[in-house]
Parts: sequence; C-alpha cells; structure tokens
Amino acid sequence: MNEGIGHQPAEQRRIAHLDMDAFFAAVEQLDEPRYRGKAVIVGGLGPRGVVSTASYEARKFGVGSALPMARARKLCPQGIFLPPRFSRYVEISKLVLGIIGEYAQVVEKVSIDEAFFDLTLRSDAEKVVAIIKERVRKETGLTCSVGLAPNRFLAKVASELEKPDGLVVINREDVQEILDPLPVRMIWGVGKATERRLRGLGISLVRDLRRASLQQLTREFGSVGRLLYCLARGEDDTPLNRKSKTRSISREVTFAQDVYSTRRMEEVVQDLARSVSAQLREGRFIAKTVRIKIRFADFETITRQASLVTGTDSTDIVKGMALDLLRRRVDISGRGVRLIGVGAGRLCKVDARQLSLFSEYEAIPMSS
Repeated sequence: MNEGIGHQPAEQRRIAHLDMDAFFAAVEQLDEPRYRGKAVIVGGLGPRGVVSTASYEARKFGVGSALPMARARKLCPQGIFLPPRFSRYVEISKLVLGIIGEYAQVVEKVSIDEAFFDLTLRSDAEKVVAIIKERVRKETGLTCSVGLAPNRFLAKVASELEKPDGLVVINREDVQEILDPLPVRMIWGVGKATERRLRGLGISLVRDLRRASLQQLTREFGSVGRLLYCLARGEDDTPLNRKSKTRSISREVTFAQDVYSTRRMEEVVQDLARSVSAQLREGRFIAKTVRIKIRFADFETITRQASLVTGTDSTDIVKGMALDLLRRRVDISGRGVRLIGVGAGRLCKVDARQLSLFSEYEAIPMSS
C-alpha cells in the first residue's frame, strides 16, 4: 500500500472534517445584525424556488434544505426569506480553506461550506483542530463544527455529533462505543427509503446493523450492503484527494424523502443551475459542458451531459441545458429520486464575462 500523505495505513490516519454551521443563513445573520436570532431562510424566492439553507432558528419550524420555498413560507411565515449571495459565500469559503491550508498538506474541498483535511503527520492533531476552529470564529465571525477521526466517514460522523459549534474527536478504541447507539441514518448512504427497509429487518441502530451478517446485507441491498457492513464497523479506507485546480463546479441536493413529482425535480434543477452559473461567474470561468446527476431511491445513479460549441456562464443556458437533459435524457417512470445534482465542466478562465445569451450545443450521452 502507498503510505504517502493521504494513503496511510488505517490505524495511523488522523482525518478531520470541518463543516460550517448553517452557512448561507449564518453569513446573512453575520452581515445584518437585525437577522441574528431570527429564522433566516436562503434560497430561490420564486414560486418554484427551494430552500438552500435555513438557520437553526428556522429549523425548529421544520424548514430544511431542498424544501419547496412555498412550503417553507407556510411552516415559518415569520421567517426572513433571502436570495443567496454566492460571491460573499465564496469569499468566506476561501478564507476558511486558507486557514486549514496553513496546518494541513492535504485538503479536500467537498463543497463551499465543508472540507476534509489530513492531519496524520501532525502529532498535535487534536490541538490543531481546536486552533483551526477558533481561528475560523475569530477571522470570519462564524461557527463551524469539526470532527477528527481515523478516516473520512468517522470524521464526518464526528462533525455531526455536536452541531452547531461542535468539536468531537473519535479515537480508534472508541469507535464502536460511539457508533453503536447511533441511528442507522447516520451511516453514509442511508436515506429515508433505506432506513425503512432496514427497520423492516429489525435494524434501527448502528449496533443492529453491525450484528447483521454480510450475507444478509448483500442479499437485501446488493453492493450497498457490503458498504453498510463496513461502515457499521467504522471501516473506510477512502483516501483524501489533494487540493487541485478547479476542473468542474457542481451543486447537489439530497432529499429527506424520495421525490416523485417531475415538477419538483425541475424546480430543484433550476435552482441548482442558478447556483452553478453564479459560481462560474464568481470564479471567472466559462464552461463547455453541463451535466445532471440523478440518484434513485434504490441508489442507482446516472449522469447525463451535454456539450457546448463555445463556453458559457449564462444562467439561462445552464438552466435550459440542465432542464433539457432531465426532460429528454432521464427516464423517471414513476421512480423515486433521492438526489439531484447539476454541474458544469471543461472550465476555462476568462478575463471578461461573456455577453452572449445563446449558444448552440449538442447532447452527448453519459452515464455512470
């Protein structure tokens, strides 16, 4: 096994995960003191918009990511509803990544508000994560939750255990003690539908999942069953990817419940496309491909991609292409959808933003 940075033996790794707390909403509360302590909901404000982020005050009313904005307004009529300001979020995201980069040689940015980083070579890893957390607070005015553990999966679990503003360290000898009492939904890949299937098998806690045989899990869930078997034991040898040049930009949403409404899927695709195109412009990129990602209730995942003759950063073009891919290239056929993503690839840096609103493109099939 390659034992270079990011590929250490599992028993030696120290992986951290940092997740900004209610990031978009928290930034709005930071910049506007009147919003502090109030229910702030950020997302598409149109009749077909969806929630991107809700403050913890709004979450008490049942408002969360991917919820239709119309539903959010009914659940929390007193909420403060705001459109996203991606340039501001990117600014803070870069600052947070810069702080992490001063302490870790390998940083994997997962999204605008979270990242994994490798502290295996740091003998003072626990001290470092505390320092990073405090520096983020002082230098951005925002809180984050951080987990430190022997692998990616456990680091992610650790960062979730005491949100918001949490700091949790999982040592190898404590893995099962921490995992066993957790609900199975804390396992990567377990959504509402899988959780229901597991409960039907008498499995509601990670402890129950760990006691299930590999044969039973693979019979019930196929290849996903093997993943569940390993994660229930805290086993995950996935290496971190080094921070690298941006080659694509993407946004995705995982639904709390499987979605069957085509209209709802289209609303989400449009909001994600707006987010992606805004990030293209903020990064001064144009893209020559647009793709969508669909994950069904049974975990089958497909991607569909279309290419442009010339690059674009236009919201109208990205949105139109993404919707076209969904409508013409994805056979939903009454299947439940658990995740939708929109991405832009083949990026090129530009000195000035493009002015044209239309560009020809041709669809190119792509599947995962």
